[in-house]
Amino acid sequence: MSRPLSLSQQSPEFKGISAFNIIYEAGLDSDSRPILVLNACNLPDPNSIDYDLILAFILTRLDEFVENDYVLVFFSSPAKYRPPWMWLLRAYRALDRKYKKNLKALYVVHLTRTYRIIFDLANRITSPKFARKLHYLSSLQELFGAVRLSSKFIPRQVIDYDTNLPPIAPSAGWGSSQKLGVIDPVHRPLPSKAFGLTPEHLAQLDNAADTEKDTYVPSIVRQIVDHLEARGMDKEGLFRKSPASEELSRVKKAFNRGEKVDLTQHDINVAASLLKVFLKELPDPLIPSQLCTDLGKLPEPETCPDDVLKRVKESLQQEYNNRPYQRNLLVYLVRFLVRVVQHADKNRMTAHNIAVVFAPNLIHDGSDSNAMSGSQQEAIANAAMYMKRVNEGMALIQLLIVHHEKVLPV
Repeated sequence: MSRPLSLSQQSPEFKGISAFNIIYEAGLDSDSRPILVLNACNLPDPNSIDYDLILAFILTRLDEFVENDYVLVFFSSPAKYRPPWMWLLRAYRALDRKYKKNLKALYVVHLTRTYRIIFDLANRITSPKFARKLHYLSSLQELFGAVRLSSKFIPRQVIDYDTNLPPIAPSAGWGSSQKLGVIDPVHRPLPSKAFGLTPEHLAQLDNAADTEKDTYVPSIVRQIVDHLEARGMDKEGLFRKSPASEELSRVKKAFNRGEKVDLTQHDINVAASLLKVFLKELPDPLIPSQLCTDLGKLPEPETCPDDVLKRVKESLQQEYNNRPYQRNLLVYLVRFLVRVVQHADKNRMTAHNIAVVFAPNLIHDGSDSNAMSGSQQEAIANAAMYMKRVNEGMALIQLLIVHHEKVLPV
């Protein structure tokens, strides 16, 4: 079977296919891994475009994420145009080890019986091991129970299709051997003592005195950072790899119950993921997206002139002037990330790689509502806005790391 075509992001074909919005990033899951959404309803007429170019486009987009752990959600219905099943098999086989290695889960929603047979056949032909990452979901309700995806990234056609489906049994799940719970709006998690709280609230729980306002950093953050500095700085791919979800959830719940946690008893990736999840679940993002927007497009750190660095520092001083707890946390975090980058020869985490991993966690909108509303155009606009916000955040974080001595607020 021939190899798929390659496609440059600067090519007219790439730019033309991108307008269909077939694949896009849609936030982070509960383990702080990027979620990619693939929409069959946005596939174009195969008589008007070579589907091998579509495949090359999808693989090129995936190339942006395959170095880190990620999750893929495929909305297979509705679809006006269906690719030939031989093309689908070729596309499935094109997902070689590079794409499968860090793919933690593939959620296929609303798959028809015929295409389910094709997917199962592809699993037997390619990699039975990969089949364990593949989960068939019959409804959006099941999807919301499996992955933390905001409905603002779901096309209206998918929502309408799901609404018109016949009711399914509550026990329906991922497959023949797995059962999946759904969101219960009545059953709420117990109050947290660590995650999802403001720095001010955490200061109260830590019994921090008012005199510590200018130096306080949440104890959980200090514990995680101390552990990472002692045992993880040379770990290749630090912050890129995710631990087992069950282990991460168990340790997180222990922190939330106020229990004493010995991080040395867990994989180093647990601590790395806990730091990202802590930042992502702050009620207000540590770096406001509006700050990134106001700063505009920033130059590469290596060529950034002093007047831009001065403007960035002044903006940060103004933003955090009356937010000492957030300022302390930001400064503490950036200085730690600087030390991580200093070990990049071993951990491979350059300033750019750190920015890629941390931007979605530091610059989020705090919205995880599953209220199903909005048009197809709004889903596209939300995806585009999310990517714009993340790209702006990446530029700022990279600048903070490289020029921390000149730009960090004091």
